Amino acid sequence: MNKITKATIATAAGAALLLGGAGTFATWNYNATAAGSTITAGNLVVTDGPVGTWSANGAAIDHIAGYAVSPGDVLTYTKTMQIEAEGDSLEAELALTGGSIAAADGLNTADVALAGLLDDSAVLTVEADAEGITDNRDGSFTVTPDGGAISESVTVTVTIAFPNGAAGADNAAMNGSVDLSAMTVTLTQATD
Repeated sequence: MNKITKATIATAAGAALLLGGAGTFATWNYNATAAGSTITAGNLVVTDGPVGTWSANGAAIDHIAGYAVSPGDVLTYTKTMQIEAEGDSLEAELALTGGSIAAADGLNTADVALAGLLDDSAVLTVEADAEGITDNRDGSFTVTPDGGAISESVTVTVTIAFPNGAAGADNAAMNGSVDLSAMTVTLTQATD
């Protein structure tokens, strides 16, 4: 085959390939606006209120730092807090954070033993007439904004009972110290 014939065949094959692929470069395309609107995110806040009060076995305590707790004692801390919750489908849990009662010294066995006993017994309660707040009967509360929003000043109470077990059962906690400064109430969005 001569060079002219080969060149003609190659040119014809190239032209056929170009013409065959030309249809893939054009497509129909159109768009339309979905005409949405503006949305706004809600919020979820628990705000610390005025200084709370302590009592032991029903009697007021001026300074909790000076109180020496014994098995059978019940300490109560009462405080006002502001609950803010906004969201049309929002549901949140109000609870005492686990580990809120910490050993003063994590290496001291008496401190660790006392912290364990007191933290296990700590229970949060919220005043019964709080709008949109339901008692779960497990130390936590469900916050459900009625009509999309709650702004409620509520009285929360933390009750800490030092268990009174069998004689000598809690000896490991003798002379122990706990730190109550990190006692925290949390408001957390519920997830399914």
